[in-house]
This record gives sequence, structure tokens and C-alpha cells, in this order.
Amino acid sequence: MTEPAKPAESGEPTPAELRALMAEATALQGRITDVQKRLRASEETRHTAFRLDDAVGWVAQAGQALGETASDLARTRVARDPKMCDVPWGVCPDHGNTLRGSGGRAWCTDPTCGRSWDYDRLGNACGEPATHTVTDAEGGTMRTCDGHTKDVANRLDGAVITALSPDAGNA
Repeated sequence: MTEPAKPAESGEPTPAELRALMAEATALQGRITDVQKRLRASEETRHTAFRLDDAVGWVAQAGQALGETASDLARTRVARDPKMCDVPWGVCPDHGNTLRGSGGRAWCTDPTCGRSWDYDRLGNACGEPATHTVTDAEGGTMRTCDGHTKDVANRLDGAVITALSPDAGNA
């Protein structure tokens, strides 16, 4: 039997904790499938196994949701790194604010791009390295990646954009 996932020391779960829960869901799927086969092996109990197809499917969905959540959390943790872009949503790294998304996927709408991501890049914090500092007209600053910098240049009147030195990302 799989050992239950241990909670993280801090209040926030870790991607590893979520992946451990996903492994437990996978193991549970196997155990349910085994019970189902054993029930179907007997004429007397065959009729009782019909609900277990649904149960296996529900557990599979739970496992998939846990895995996707672990991936989203890992991307969020990467985005917290001070060397990363400060913007709390994603862009195409090459074309800026050109993303569209649906069903947990995202793609760039620039006709020359063709890039897509198998996660909700638009709805997650940006995970690109910061390359510029942007100062708005009121004096607020943030570090932005190339894609967000392109968007700022096109949309934010009065912004001052300053390229970070190559070693600034390591500060």
C-alpha cells in the first residue's frame, strides 16, 4: 500500500506533495480495477461491478487534476523568484500580449508564431526572466520580461523602460 502524502512543514503544499497524492490516486485506480475484475469473474457478483467503471474514471480525473495543480504550483513558485518577471499573467515571450486560452491550454495568436502551451499560460504568473524595469508615470516600478515589455511599450503612456544589465537578474 502507498504511504499517504505527508503535508509540508509550511502551510502551503508543495508540488511534490500534490504529486504524491496523484500517485495515491493512481494506486487507488489499480486497486479498484482489481476489485472490479474479481467481481466480474463470478456469475453471482458480476452484476455488482457496473459502478466501478465510473469510480475508476472519477479517481483518474482526480489524479489528473492533482497533477495539473502540481504543475501550476511549480510554475507559480518559479515566478516568485526575484529574477523573474513581476507580472501576474503570462504572455508569448516573442510577441507579447497575444495569448488566447481555453480548456487549460494557451496559444499565441500572432500568425507568424504557432507557439502553444499545454497549460493555462495566460492565467498563471509569468515565468519568464526579467529583462527590463518599467517605471510608470506615477513612479511605480516593476521588472518585466521581453514579452511584457513589448506590451508596455504599446499600451502604457509615459512609461520609462530600462534594460536590466545582464548580471542584474542575479541580484
